[in-house]
Amino acid sequence: MPEKPDTAVTLTHRAIGLRTRDPHAARELLGVALAQDAEYEPAWRWLAELVTDDAERLFCLDKAYAIKADPATDRARRALRGVQPTAPHEARDVVEPPRPQPVAPPARRRRSPKALIAIGAVTLVALTTIGVWTATGTAGNEPVHVALVAGMTGRDPAAAAHLERGVRMRLDNLNADGGVNGHPVELLVYDDADQPDRAKRIAEEIVRDDKALYVIGHGVTVTSLAAAPIYRAAGIPAVTPSASGAGITDGSEWYFRSMFGDRTQGDFLAVYASRVLGADKVAVVYDDTESGRSAQAAFTDSFSRFGQVVAALPVADDPRAAVDQVKALTPGTPILLATEERNGVPLVKGLRGAGVDAPILGTATLGTTSFHDALGDATRDLHLATPMADDSLSGPALTWAENYQQRYGERPRWHAATARQALNVGLHVITANGIGLAPANRADDRKRLRDGLAALKDKKNAFPALLGPLYFSANGSAQMPVSFVTSDGSRLVSAPVQLTIYEPPSEQALNAALADGSVIAIGDRYLTRRQVVATGINLNEVRDLDTRDGTYFVDFFLWLKYTGPHTAADVQFVNAVKPDLELGEPLRDVTGPDGTYRLYRVADRFKSGFEFRSFPFDRQHLRVVLQNRTETADQVVYVTDKEILDQPSEHHLRSGADGDATINAIPNWLTTSARFFQRTVGSSDALGDGSAAGTAEGIYYSQYTGEVEIVRDTLPFLLKNLLPLVLLICVTYLSLFFKASDGTAPVSMGITAILSTAVLLNNVTSQLPSVSYTVALEWGYYAFILLAVGCVLIAMLRKRMATLQRDDAERRLSRAARIGYPVYLLGVLATYLVLFA
Repeated sequence: MPEKPDTAVTLTHRAIGLRTRDPHAARELLGVALAQDAEYEPAWRWLAELVTDDAERLFCLDKAYAIKADPATDRARRALRGVQPTAPHEARDVVEPPRPQPVAPPARRRRSPKALIAIGAVTLVALTTIGVWTATGTAGNEPVHVALVAGMTGRDPAAAAHLERGVRMRLDNLNADGGVNGHPVELLVYDDADQPDRAKRIAEEIVRDDKALYVIGHGVTVTSLAAAPIYRAAGIPAVTPSASGAGITDGSEWYFRSMFGDRTQGDFLAVYASRVLGADKVAVVYDDTESGRSAQAAFTDSFSRFGQVVAALPVADDPRAAVDQVKALTPGTPILLATEERNGVPLVKGLRGAGVDAPILGTATLGTTSFHDALGDATRDLHLATPMADDSLSGPALTWAENYQQRYGERPRWHAATARQALNVGLHVITANGIGLAPANRADDRKRLRDGLAALKDKKNAFPALLGPLYFSANGSAQMPVSFVTSDGSRLVSAPVQLTIYEPPSEQALNAALADGSVIAIGDRYLTRRQVVATGINLNEVRDLDTRDGTYFVDFFLWLKYTGPHTAADVQFVNAVKPDLELGEPLRDVTGPDGTYRLYRVADRFKSGFEFRSFPFDRQHLRVVLQNRTETADQVVYVTDKEILDQPSEHHLRSGADGDATINAIPNWLTTSARFFQRTVGSSDALGDGSAAGTAEGIYYSQYTGEVEIVRDTLPFLLKNLLPLVLLICVTYLSLFFKASDGTAPVSMGITAILSTAVLLNNVTSQLPSVSYTVALEWGYYAFILLAVGCVLIAMLRKRMATLQRDDAERRLSRAARIGYPVYLLGVLATYLVLFA
């Protein structure tokens, strides 16, 4: 069988592999890749990394940016501003040769004014047409269509609404930034009403229309199962964000899931019930639907390794019979509800009203704020599975949740997050694999998209999604842990003990962990207990900001609440100026039946990387970041304490040591917000452990961050630093009113203004560290320098006109300059107002 010819993609991959040991060969391979596909943006980017000449690097970056307007590429281009781009010799096959010098045309008679006017009008119309055509898109920028199918009028329309909002909110931002690979992305929304027959008809319609590159949906198991064979036969990838039934992805290499499936959920629930709640008997109440039966079967199979499911009770529309049957069981027997909210709410209320005080577990269909709020005062001893716990959101996820709430007026359900992940993972594969998105190649693009999704099979090549690294198991379901939330009486918070997937670094380590009970084997999966530390930071003061070295002083109270070993309190501050900064002795240390509470006070200097591109309109983030010294994220995780969640945002800006004072003691800066969040950091590499190759998944740590956002008090800053520039502007403007014959004084004034402006600029930017980019204020000074140069040239030109006795022309130029000068200044001012107001 003949070998397939190398493509631009394969050649680029080979070049990447050679880049360290044989960069010359790598460059040649990239040249061959570009000769095959000059529009393959990753090859231009890698060639830019390998060339050693700045002119050649800028040429490659310009080519890459013309194909894909990537912000990182643009920053690299702007860093080489002033360099004249030159094509590297590897790109000789894709660069047009120089054109021959044109032969001078024979002299022609001068056109009449009417002919010139006609030509100008035609040119203006042509340019306008081209501009409109360019602004509205070209044939080469046809939209990428993504289908979303959910039960908008089904059993849980609120969940479907969150699915759509999560996708649409992301697409609005994406299209505002230029789309994907230069193509806008359009969402095709379908309502299957959670009915399998309707789901089939919609799937057939999607296949018939042949627009959608891939499908996000369906919303529940029964509709996903109905549509799966149709998508598989047509070769259309689908990613369900919320249907957990195992049969959806089993045996269907075209269907994926952006959350955990019922097998994973069943394993976690079984271990939680057995090892955390200490149960050896559990009753299951489940919806008599495809989703409920799938969840019940998965849990029963998993729990059989630890105990017995003493009752499996289906419910349809009236849960009262199930309540009576559970009430007759042995008191204290935990109950698992594998139901949707419409049955879950009356079941919990009925059980608590009947005096059943046993722990109640719930599948992810119940792990929502709306379910909790609908229970009223019947929220005690709840343990709900969920893909997303609000109090343990990472920084980006927390920002997303806040933006979602601001836009839609409510906190997002986990459905919005998993739907966003379903969209993003598809767009990630399209971008990473250089999928061309041409309508004629849609079938091939879908196949490459499916292959790209299937290639996300471990942490090392996972997609960094909103809820953590996203990668798929062999059957297409997302490999992610199940979080557990409980009620504190007013909201859902992370349970004090969590479970996580254990990735054994070696067989010896696995056997030891199994022997001491720290790891639980369940089927082919290993789980371990993870200590949850409720963390709170109360800021007292922020002061002594030094923007040159990025340091600042922070005084704050820190408290930790946890159950289990005190290693949870062995933390370090990863961004402290002193690398050995410790917590010291606690101000309070209380250990009781409910766990341990420790309170500390910390006052020291910290550091962060600052961004000055918008200087002096910049916002800076002053962070305090802590993590455990020895325990990894699999062993301990830091989440936001409910006391912080209960406080209004403005409370965080008041000093914890003096309630009448603010935390801000930095002159000329204003505090705008204080935020607290956790994130997981680490490496997916084996980190030099050769014995762990192929098994180790690296080391990850849970970090907790307190972040204060500050913004300059811009008006006093501008008054202090721009007043000399304003005086120079006025003096330079006066030079336009000198007589044309006296050209020496205006020229001298203009040159003096240029030199003075350079001195002023250096004085203003001296408070900044050495940065490679141009800050916002510098553009204003450069704009005035350009204006002063223009005044010098105008003064010289006016004197020349006066010498030639072209008085009328000189007067017109003088009048235009006097009008153009303030217009130019107003234009610069308007630009700053638009960008930074």
